[in-house]
Amino acid sequence: MPLDRDAEEPVRESSIPLHLTVERTRGKGVGDEYTPPYPSYSVRFAEGVSSLVCAFFGVQSQQPLSTEAKEASAGMWELCGQEDGPVSREYAVHTDERGFDNKVIIAYWDDVNTYGRWFGKHRDELIGVGLEMEHHGRWIEAVTPEASGFETLYSSNTFPEGAARVATGGYSGEIQEHGYWGSMRDRLPISQTEALDPSGTPFVVESSVPGNPKTSGNPKIVRVEPHDNLAIIRSGQDWSLCEPAERASYFGDVEPQLKAGMDFLMSDGASIGCFANRYMTSSDGDGKLLEQSFGLSFWHSLADMERWAESHPTHVAIFRAAMKFLQANAGAKLRLSHEVAVVSRDQQYYEYNNCHSTTGMLGAGRTVAVNTA
Repeated sequence: MPLDRDAEEPVRESSIPLHLTVERTRGKGVGDEYTPPYPSYSVRFAEGVSSLVCAFFGVQSQQPLSTEAKEASAGMWELCGQEDGPVSREYAVHTDERGFDNKVIIAYWDDVNTYGRWFGKHRDELIGVGLEMEHHGRWIEAVTPEASGFETLYSSNTFPEGAARVATGGYSGEIQEHGYWGSMRDRLPISQTEALDPSGTPFVVESSVPGNPKTSGNPKIVRVEPHDNLAIIRSGQDWSLCEPAERASYFGDVEPQLKAGMDFLMSDGASIGCFANRYMTSSDGDGKLLEQSFGLSFWHSLADMERWAESHPTHVAIFRAAMKFLQANAGAKLRLSHEVAVVSRDQQYYEYNNCHSTTGMLGAGRTVAVNTA
């Protein structure tokens, strides 16, 4: 990285890539002279990438995860390997607020048209159209944010996590927009000109495909019609490289506060604008847990997410524990990752078959209507 010869400091760059930089009509949270307290990085997608796809294909059952659910997940994984399938896919598991076990495939594409072809072929099989499902439920949650509505932050530029696995441009240099409240918004290219205020109210509809009798009149398959400018965050931590003392510090000071915050969002997040939250642990294909976890949450708006981060007691406790951890562990090997999308109504797809009533975005609204479009 080039150096400023006078200050002998790294020349920091903006998280927003040059090809997405426009004249700002909305201010930033800090001035151009701001110096962040520690290095962080964003990832770079190829200039030709106009939209991304982040899709979640889940199965659920009452504990423990049923054989039927495991077989369904294996079938979904196999479909992901078909033509036009995702560039990257991974497994994660979690137990939700109803005590149901969920196994999830997280899949990324860097081309929305490729995803559209693949999903058009396999949607029915993914969601289980025409199946009698007694011992499991299935769900699909997919967002297709424009590149301008997506931002990332990494504590290290040496491990590709999440969306970084499809970022062919690699990592940025050290970026300026981090280490202060409001930096998440400042990293979003679209925030240069847009307020990103939400519009509309989510509601649940019967999921049917015109002309397909298999999908008509099946009350177990429902879809959530979302609203504009919903915000999604995936925020993760990887302790696989931590030495024993650092690992003990993380699990003694940070993880209990993190879990408490995730549990609050999962059970009571609706009170502050969080529609759904999952605190997930990454796993391999055989079900072995990896030394990685992440929170995945869906928010009414970016502003609601910001308020929780800045002032809610549960997040303040996480922040204080993290600062204590970093002070006690110089050169910490804990690796942190973060990605946020703000999406329009037509960039979201939520569908559920035989799932309990608060699964994912189902908890966002229970107004039932019939989809005849």
